Amino acid sequence: MRSRPFIANLDMYRKVPVDLLEGTRRGSILSTIAVLTMTILFLLETKAFFSSQLKTNLALDSNEDSQIRVNFNITMMDLKCDYATIDVVSVLGTQQNVTQHVQKYPIDQSGVRKSYQQRNLKQHDVQLFDVTVEETIEELHADGEDAVSLDETTFKIALEENEYVFVDFFCQLV
Repeated sequence: MRSRPFIANLDMYRKVPVDLLEGTRRGSILSTIAVLTMTILFLLETKAFFSSQLKTNLALDSNEDSQIRVNFNITMMDLKCDYATIDVVSVLGTQQNVTQHVQKYPIDQSGVRKSYQQRNLKQHDVQLFDVTVEETIEELHADGEDAVSLDETTFKIALEENEYVFVDFFCQLV
């Protein structure tokens, strides 16, 4: 007796002897419905594949404010603040330069902010000088000091005498 190979035992579509096959009306109706369904689906999918449609969708922003605030933090080590500009481009192609509303801070080679230069240049509600000071800038710097030296006692006096006291702890002479 010959043994069948292992692959032949895995055959899921074995031949059925012809004498066991018998056609029925129910089988022929189901077969006809299956063939018609496959033909219709094939034709509809082929038609959908070859036909192209152009669809346009335009949505308007529902924000009623005329301006929107955007916060971002970008550090560029090798670019001077003077050369950095920001442009806003809308979806419709409208371009607007908004550099004047951006606060830029110079940084040193370690990425640490050097000072508060160029901060709020366009802010006109802040008084940028003291009207009570009558000396010229040359007279104020005549003794060679550009700032008041503070120690523990003079710092306390400065806090008591002034409403605002600004201290630069890491001042560097240029």
